Amino acid sequence: MGLLRHLALRCADMELSRRFYEEVIGWHFVSRRAHGDALDMSDGTNNVTLIQQPTDADRPRLSEGNEYIHFGVVVEDLDATWARIMEWGAEVVRENVKERNPVHPDVRPPVSFKVLDPDGNVVDITCNRSEWVGALVD
Repeated sequence: MGLLRHLALRCADMELSRRFYEEVIGWHFVSRRAHGDALDMSDGTNNVTLIQQPTDADRPRLSEGNEYIHFGVVVEDLDATWARIMEWGAEVVRENVKERNPVHPDVRPPVSFKVLDPDGNVVDITCNRSEWVGALVD
Protein backbone atom coordinates (compact mmCIF):
# COMPACT_ATOMS: atom_id res chain seq x y z
CA MET A 1 0.00 0.00 0.00
CA GLY A 2 1.20 3.52 -0.82
CA LEU A 3 1.14 6.08 1.97
CA LEU A 4 0.66 9.76 1.23
CA ARG A 5 3.70 11.58 2.62
CA HIS A 6 4.24 14.51 0.24
CA LEU A 7 2.18 17.36 -1.17
CA ALA A 8 3.50 20.21 -3.35
CA LEU A 9 1.75 23.55 -3.71
CA ARG A 10 2.61 26.22 -6.25
CA CYS A 11 2.52 29.66 -4.66
CA ALA A 12 2.28 33.17 -6.07
CA ASP A 13 4.29 34.32 -3.04
CA MET A 14 6.15 31.40 -1.49
CA GLU A 15 7.26 33.39 1.59
CA LEU A 16 3.71 34.59 2.31
CA SER A 17 2.48 31.01 2.03
CA ARG A 18 5.28 29.85 4.32
CA ARG A 19 4.19 32.36 6.98
CA PHE A 20 0.55 31.27 6.62
CA TYR A 21 1.37 27.59 7.09
CA GLU A 22 3.77 28.29 9.97
CA GLU A 23 1.76 30.91 11.84
CA VAL A 24 -1.79 29.70 11.19
CA ILE A 25 -1.58 25.95 10.59
CA GLY A 26 1.49 25.25 12.74
CA TRP A 27 3.69 23.45 10.25
CA HIS A 28 7.46 23.66 10.66
CA PHE A 29 9.96 25.00 8.15
CA VAL A 30 12.46 22.27 7.23
CA SER A 31 14.74 23.69 4.54
CA ARG A 32 15.06 25.56 1.29
CA ARG A 33 15.71 23.68 -1.91
CA ALA A 34 19.17 24.30 -3.42
CA HIS A 35 17.74 26.12 -6.45
CA GLY A 36 15.94 28.58 -4.11
CA ASP A 37 12.50 28.55 -5.67
CA ALA A 38 11.03 25.94 -3.33
CA LEU A 39 11.04 25.14 0.36
CA ASP A 40 10.01 22.21 2.49
CA MET A 41 7.71 22.21 5.50
CA SER A 42 6.40 19.39 7.66
CA ASP A 43 3.62 18.56 10.07
CA GLY A 44 5.92 15.95 11.61
CA THR A 45 4.72 13.15 9.33
CA ASN A 46 4.14 14.65 5.90
CA ASN A 47 6.35 16.79 3.71
CA VAL A 48 4.76 19.81 2.07
CA THR A 49 6.82 21.58 -0.55
CA LEU A 50 5.96 25.16 -1.43
CA ILE A 51 7.09 26.04 -4.95
CA GLN A 52 7.36 29.62 -6.17
CA GLN A 53 5.36 29.84 -9.36
CA PRO A 54 6.88 31.90 -12.18
CA THR A 55 5.97 35.59 -12.06
CA ASP A 56 4.35 35.37 -15.48
CA ALA A 57 2.15 32.40 -14.51
CA ASP A 58 -1.56 33.11 -14.57
CA ARG A 59 -3.60 30.96 -12.23
CA PRO A 60 -7.01 32.52 -11.72
CA ARG A 61 -8.57 32.08 -8.29
CA LEU A 62 -11.58 29.79 -8.30
CA SER A 63 -14.44 29.83 -5.85
CA GLU A 64 -14.69 27.19 -3.10
CA GLY A 65 -16.35 24.17 -4.62
CA ASN A 66 -14.50 24.67 -7.91
CA GLU A 67 -10.99 25.02 -6.47
CA TYR A 68 -7.86 23.48 -7.97
CA ILE A 69 -6.99 21.66 -4.76
CA HIS A 70 -8.16 21.34 -1.22
CA PHE A 71 -6.89 19.26 1.65
CA GLY A 72 -7.69 18.70 5.29
CA VAL A 73 -5.83 19.28 8.53
CA VAL A 74 -6.71 17.92 11.98
CA VAL A 75 -5.84 20.37 14.76
CA GLU A 76 -5.63 19.81 18.50
CA ASP A 77 -7.06 23.19 19.50
CA LEU A 78 -9.76 24.57 17.21
CA ASP A 79 -10.14 27.75 19.31
CA ALA A 80 -6.44 28.59 19.00
CA THR A 81 -6.43 27.83 15.28
CA TRP A 82 -9.54 29.99 14.75
CA ALA A 83 -7.89 32.85 16.66
CA ARG A 84 -4.77 32.63 14.48
CA ILE A 85 -6.91 32.58 11.32
CA MET A 86 -8.83 35.66 12.47
CA GLU A 87 -5.60 37.45 13.42
CA TRP A 88 -4.07 36.57 10.05
CA GLY A 89 -7.18 37.86 8.26
CA ALA A 90 -7.60 34.69 6.21
CA GLU A 91 -10.95 34.13 4.53
CA VAL A 92 -13.12 31.44 6.10
CA VAL A 93 -15.54 30.28 3.40
CA ARG A 94 -17.62 27.52 4.98
CA GLU A 95 -18.63 26.16 8.37
CA ASN A 96 -18.49 22.37 8.64
CA VAL A 97 -16.26 20.71 6.05
CA LYS A 98 -18.90 18.11 5.17
CA GLU A 99 -22.09 20.19 5.16
CA ARG A 100 -20.40 23.34 3.82
CA ASN A 101 -22.71 25.73 5.67
CA PRO A 102 -22.35 29.50 5.40
CA VAL A 103 -20.06 30.88 8.08
CA HIS A 104 -20.37 33.96 10.26
CA PRO A 105 -16.89 35.42 10.81
CA ASP A 106 -17.63 36.38 14.43
CA VAL A 107 -18.68 32.88 15.48
CA ARG A 108 -16.21 30.01 15.55
CA PRO A 109 -17.75 26.90 14.00
CA PRO A 110 -18.12 24.09 16.56
CA VAL A 111 -16.10 21.35 14.83
CA SER A 112 -14.76 22.30 11.40
CA PHE A 113 -14.51 24.95 8.71
CA LYS A 114 -12.92 25.75 5.36
CA VAL A 115 -10.33 28.53 5.04
CA LEU A 116 -8.46 29.85 2.02
CA ASP A 117 -4.67 29.94 2.01
CA PRO A 118 -2.93 32.92 0.33
CA ASP A 119 -3.32 31.27 -3.09
CA GLY A 120 -6.99 30.43 -2.69
CA ASN A 121 -6.42 26.75 -1.96
CA VAL A 122 -9.10 25.42 0.37
CA VAL A 123 -7.82 24.06 3.67
CA ASP A 124 -10.33 22.04 5.68
CA ILE A 125 -9.68 22.55 9.39
CA THR A 126 -11.20 20.18 11.95
CA CYS A 127 -10.75 19.01 15.51
CA ASN A 128 -12.65 15.79 14.71
CA ARG A 129 -9.97 13.11 14.58
CA SER A 130 -12.25 10.84 12.53
CA GLU A 131 -13.40 13.53 10.06
CA TRP A 132 -12.30 11.64 6.96
CA VAL A 133 -13.28 8.03 6.35
CA GLY A 134 -10.24 5.74 6.44
CA ALA A 135 -7.84 8.41 7.76
CA LEU A 136 -6.18 7.43 11.04
CA VAL A 137 -4.89 10.11 13.38
CA ASP A 138 -2.71 9.01 16.29
